[in-house]
Amino acid sequence: MNDFRADIQGLRALAVFLVFIFHISSSVLPGGFLGVDIFFVISGYLISGIILNKVEKKSFRFIDFYIGRLKRIVPVYYIVLTVILIIAVIIYLPSDILQLRMNAFWSAIFASNIYFSTLDTYFGASSIENPFLHTWTLSIEMQFYFLLPLLLYFINKRWLPTALIAIIIGFLGYSVWGTYFLDLKSKMYFSLAARIPEFCIGALFAVKQDTFKKIGTSTLNYISGISLVVILVCAFLFSEKSDYPGYLVIIPCLATSFLLINKDSFINRNIFSHKIAVHIGELSYSIYLWHWAVMALWRYYKVNYEFTGVEVVLIVILTYLLSLFTYFTVESYFRKTNNKKFFTLLTALVVVLGAVAVLLPRLNTYFYKIPDKYSRPTFGLKSHSNSFEKVESFGDLSKKSDSILLIGDSHALVYKNILHNLGLVNSFNFRTITNDRYPNIPGLNQKDFSNKDLFVQYSNIVARTNNEIKNAKIIFICSVWFDDQSSLPSALDQFLKNLNASQTVIILPDYPTPDKNPIRINRDFIKNDNSNYEYKIEYKKLPVRIKKVLDQYKNVHVVSIDFKQKLKDIPFNKDTLMYYDKGHLNLYGTEVVSREFDEEFMNSINKILQRH
Repeated sequence: MNDFRADIQGLRALAVFLVFIFHISSSVLPGGFLGVDIFFVISGYLISGIILNKVEKKSFRFIDFYIGRLKRIVPVYYIVLTVILIIAVIIYLPSDILQLRMNAFWSAIFASNIYFSTLDTYFGASSIENPFLHTWTLSIEMQFYFLLPLLLYFINKRWLPTALIAIIIGFLGYSVWGTYFLDLKSKMYFSLAARIPEFCIGALFAVKQDTFKKIGTSTLNYISGISLVVILVCAFLFSEKSDYPGYLVIIPCLATSFLLINKDSFINRNIFSHKIAVHIGELSYSIYLWHWAVMALWRYYKVNYEFTGVEVVLIVILTYLLSLFTYFTVESYFRKTNNKKFFTLLTALVVVLGAVAVLLPRLNTYFYKIPDKYSRPTFGLKSHSNSFEKVESFGDLSKKSDSILLIGDSHALVYKNILHNLGLVNSFNFRTITNDRYPNIPGLNQKDFSNKDLFVQYSNIVARTNNEIKNAKIIFICSVWFDDQSSLPSALDQFLKNLNASQTVIILPDYPTPDKNPIRINRDFIKNDNSNYEYKIEYKKLPVRIKKVLDQYKNVHVVSIDFKQKLKDIPFNKDTLMYYDKGHLNLYGTEVVSREFDEEFMNSINKILQRH
C-alpha cells in the first residue's frame, strides 16, 4: 500500500476534472459533483491501507498520523484562504465583506460543512459566488481523518470488514432517511455522517482487496472498464435535482473502488497511468483549492454566472499556473519539513491569515466608501427575522396606537420606512414584525423551507405575530409570494378565514426590481457613467394562485401603484442608487418612493378604509 500508484493519481485527475467541468457549467456535466465522492473513496482506501500497514508492523503512532495530515492539507489550504481574502479586499463590497469573513472563519477551522448547511443549498444562486464553498469537502475529510485511526486501531482486523459493512449500512440508512423521508437534502449533502459510507467503502476495499482480486484478472479487467463507464454515465445522468447523496452515492463509490483494487487493468495502466493524467493528479489538490476560488471571485466581480469561451480559457490557465506554483513551492516543501520547522511556519501562516481576516473590513473601506443607507438594510431590523428583538412601532408616535400591523417578508421590511414616512406626514402609526423570505403568515409547511433552522426562525416569528394579529384592526401585508412555497396559498387562505369581519387586510404592491444587483455593477452609490449595463426592470403582479385566494374575501383589498409613472431611471433616481441589491430598495430608495407616491398610497388606503 506504500508503493506509488500512478493510476491513483490518474483517478484523482478524473475526479478533479469532473468537478472542474461541473463548476464551469453544470448544464454541460450535470453530475460532475460526484468527483468529490471519488476523492472521498480514494482517501478512505489509501489512508486505511497506510494505517493498517503500520498497525501490523507496530509502528503506527496517532500523533505522527495527525501531523502528517496537517502537513499534507493545511499549509496550501491556509495560503489559498489568505489570498482569497486579500483579493476580496479589492473586489468585494462592504455589504458582503463580513459574511465573507464568517465563511473564511468556518473554513479555517474545518467546520464549513456544518456552517454552510445552515445557509443556502450547495446549488443555490448566492452559493455560486462564495469562494469558500468548496472547503466543505476539506472539512469533512479532516473530521473523518480524526475518527478513522480510532476505528482501524482499536478494532481487531478479523472483525474490521464486518464493522465497516455495519457502519456503511447504518450511515447510508441515515443518509437515505434524511434525503428521502425528512427532506433534508441540503443538510445531508454537507453532513459528515452522510458521507462516512463513501470513505468506509474505500476502506473496506483496502481491507478486502485480496479477496476481491480472486475474481480473476480477466473479469477484473471487464469490471474496470465497466466502472469507468458507470462513473462517466453517472456524471451525465445525475444532477442537482437528484436525491443525493442517498443510496445513489453507492454507484460511483463502488465503481471507484473496483478501479482502485485493479491497478494492472488496461484502464489503469493505459489511461489513468498516462503521464498527463498523473501530472494533473499530482496537482489535483491545488487545482481543487484554486479552481473554485477563481471562478467564484470572477462571478462575484462580473455579476454574471455564465462564462464566455475566453473566460473559460483564462480560468483554466490561471488555475493551472496557481496550482503548479503552490504544488512545488508549498505542498512539496511542507511535506519534507521537520516537525519543529513545520509548526513554526504553520504558526506564521495562522497569524497572517488571522490578521488579514481581522483587518478585512477596515482595508475594504479604502476601496469602497459607500454609506450603509445605500448598501445594506438599516431600518426596522430589530423587528425582523434573525435580528428580531421586539415588535417595533413607526410613523407618528405622538398619538395613540392606530391598531395597524405590517407583516410579510423582506419586502415588507423595505415597506417599514415607506409607511413610516407616510405616517409622519399623514399622522398615523403602525406596529410591525417581519421575516426573511418566508412571510410570517401562520401555516407554512416545513417542507417549503430549505433547512430546519429557517423553519424554527419562522415559527418563532409567527408566535409573536399571532399576538399582534389579534389586536390589529388593519393588517398590511407585503410579500414576494415565492412560487417555491407551495403551502403559501392554503396558509394565506386559513389566515384570512381566522380573521374577524371587522379586521381589514391591505395587500401592498411590490415595487419594481432590476435584473441584476446594481450596486455590484455600479460599484458606487452615485451613477457611474462608465457603466453601460442596460437593466431589465420587472414590474411584478400578484401571482394568480395568490389572487384567487384574496378575491374570496371582502375585507381584503389590493393597493395598486403605477411605479413607471415617476421612476424613470431604475435603479437610480437623479443619478443616486435606490437599491442595495437586485431585490430590495435601500433607505434612500424608500425615501424616494414615500415622497413621490405619497398621494397615490394615501388615496388608495383611504378609499379602502372608507368602505369599512
